Amino acid sequence: MIRILLFLMVTSIILCQDRGQKAFNDGKFDEARSYYEKVLKNRKKDEAAQFGLGATAYQQQDMETAARSLNAAMNSKDKSIASKAMYNLGNMFKEQEKMDESLALFRKAIELDPTDEDAKINYELLRHVIQKREQQQEQSSDQDDDSDKDQDSDQQTKDDKSDQNQDGDKKQKQDEDSEKDQDKEKEDQEKSQSEQEKQKQDQEQSEAKKEDSPEKKSDSQMQAEAILNALKDQEQINQKRQISKANSRKLEKDW
Repeated sequence: MIRILLFLMVTSIILCQDRGQKAFNDGKFDEARSYYEKVLKNRKKDEAAQFGLGATAYQQQDMETAARSLNAAMNSKDKSIASKAMYNLGNMFKEQEKMDESLALFRKAIELDPTDEDAKINYELLRHVIQKREQQQEQSSDQDDDSDKDQDSDQQTKDDKSDQNQDGDKKQKQDEDSEKDQDKEKEDQEKSQSEQEKQKQDQEQSEAKKEDSPEKKSDSQMQAEAILNALKDQEQINQKRQISKANSRKLEKDW
């Protein structure tokens, strides 16, 4: 509904009271334009003719000529002409989606001519449209922020899960490494015990061999010792005999 009303206001072009206005009102835009161009050819500073040419060019979709002529009329010392030029420029900016510029021109048109009801209506309608758009933009921005927050939250959750998984994998690896270390330590202990038992067995076997060795050697040693003892006994006997002989000799000599 708002867009339709604005469109209706756009087509409500205000012209000065002259022959060009009659041609304009009859829809004879080429005739109206030709009239205003002739006037301006003779009176270049005719502000009313500038306004008429701008309004007619606007209906012919010649926006360049319309903007140039209406801008010239907007600077008129005649407040009525300036106000009407601003009003039509405001409609042009509105169609070009230049909302802020259009609203400013409608406001200036009202300041110059407070009785201009068309300018007041367009101003209020456009202000409402701008406010509604701003609210929609804010809501869209809030939704985007919420979406970003949700995405950040989801990403944070994923990161947390990833960290938890990494921590879990790390802990599992640590447990596996610890278990491997325990197994290795146990294996080393068993190996050490096995070596100790082997050493003990070797030592026992060595001591057993040492104990067996004298028994094996005792027979030969006993034979040798018997021979040595026999020789010693024989030597002692021989010594005794020699002593006995010596004494016998001494006795014979004394006598």
